[in-house]
Amino acid sequence: MTLGITCKAQSEGLKFYLQGGVNYNTGTIGVDSALSNAGQIIEDINSFNGWHAGITIREYRNSTQYLSFESIYAFNKTELIIGPSDSLSLPTFQTLSSQTIQLAISPGFRIFKLLRGQAGLNGVFQLNNTFQESFNSFKLGYRLGLGLDIFKLTADLAYNASFDPTLGIFNGIPLSNANSQFLLTLGYKF
Repeated sequence: MTLGITCKAQSEGLKFYLQGGVNYNTGTIGVDSALSNAGQIIEDINSFNGWHAGITIREYRNSTQYLSFESIYAFNKTELIIGPSDSLSLPTFQTLSSQTIQLAISPGFRIFKLLRGQAGLNGVFQLNNTFQESFNSFKLGYRLGLGLDIFKLTADLAYNASFDPTLGIFNGIPLSNANSQFLLTLGYKF
């Protein structure tokens, strides 16, 4: 009987959320060296905002503390405008898509069961083969976030960033990739 009551109390502390939103990139792919071995010059780098969707599990320890586990799929793309070293040819456009699974663990606190704040670790696993060939397929970073809970709805603003940029080569052009972005998320509690 005691075991049954304990299991019920622990399961009541777990909350499951289905969520989705938009990614606002703040750190993007950058030029590590303006001139590559092939003689091509990066004229411009355009990073487009993306989207994400996933689930969050929060384990509430008491009315003010919780531990959050988040798993999301995120997509965004970057367009590189590559100019030739001579002035006779036209520039070319290359698109590099980033498709990631992001896993985060963040301890947090609540105020009045309405506002939340959290900070933790974020692991980013790259799924796109072209991106994996240019850069590492895994990055570890940090996560900072604020949230608002109203009944079964939840809204979060989080900042995810990697600890260090990764250097890589895309089509013979040396680039650096510093993964950092704001994620604006809306969720529903089940």
